[in-house]
Amino acid sequence: MEERIKEKKYKISAEVVDRKTGVQCFDNIRLIRLKSCDHNLLIMEDYMPVIGEVTGFVEFVFDDKTVNFNPIHGFYMHKQNKFSLLIESHMEQTETREKAKSNG
Repeated sequence: MEERIKEKKYKISAEVVDRKTGVQCFDNIRLIRLKSCDHNLLIMEDYMPVIGEVTGFVEFVFDDKTVNFNPIHGFYMHKQNKFSLLIESHMEQTETREKAKSNG
């Protein structure tokens, strides 16, 4: 019996670096949601290059699941359908709300 090879449908891949879990790699991501205290992004295939800081959450959306990183403080870069996330710290939910209030 032939084993089916799962085709890559989406071009976005991601690499997440965290002190707790090390390096995690993801492929075939449909879209990335990023919500910070001062901006929101929805990153899809062929999105423009972007770099920034996030205090909030990042979510990778696949066809069959969603992977969440929240609440976090870190830095991100998206370039040529490759998303990189460096998680500096995991925050408590109340810290995230207080930081959002102080910025806006």
